[in-house]
Amino acid sequence: MWAIVKSSKVEQLIGSAKSIIVDDITHPASIFTYWTQAELKTIGVYQFIGGTQPDTRFETGGAVSYKVDDDKGTVTETITLKDRLIADTLWTEQNKTDGAIPDDEDVGDVAAKGLKTIYTEKIQSQSQTLLQSTDWLIVRKSEDSSKAIPSAVTTFRASVRTKSDSILTAIANCDTLDKLKALFVTEYNDDGTIKTVATMNSLPDDKDIIGYKR
Repeated sequence: MWAIVKSSKVEQLIGSAKSIIVDDITHPASIFTYWTQAELKTIGVYQFIGGTQPDTRFETGGAVSYKVDDDKGTVTETITLKDRLIADTLWTEQNKTDGAIPDDEDVGDVAAKGLKTIYTEKIQSQSQTLLQSTDWLIVRKSEDSSKAIPSAVTTFRASVRTKSDSILTAIANCDTLDKLKALFVTEYNDDGTIKTVATMNSLPDDKDIIGYKR
């Protein structure tokens, strides 16, 4: 990316090479390929250094600012990052006084879900999806006791429930954002192979019961 700068202020950001007009002079897109950074700088086209984007799993992006370096011909972007809350935000008495609470809710109800709730619900949903494809075998067994549930399915379903409970407990035990972030970290060996799968990604796969899925 580049930025058009005038009087040390960013006038326009350019995401990809294209024809531009600077001081009433049209320049072809090819200048971004063939001109040096110094040559671009002479017409006020500076190198753009993008800021760190928020990790939307844990952060939101806020105000954006630009630092112009006229000597180097660069514009450096800074994005204000804000941690997302891990706990739910509840409606307060002040919210009630201000008339901000919906008619079907009250003080103490959840106004905005925190990350712990969001990821708890995500694991619950993933676990439910993993189990649903073989629910028909459980129903069949309840209606006809002569129909056995394959051991591979029984083992898989028990594994899903056990691992899901373990992950949900790990989430519940997080009292800081850093502890929650740690649940998303996969450890690797020196050769690049996986040493330890991230807790949040550790639900079992269903490769061994593919033939029983419906």
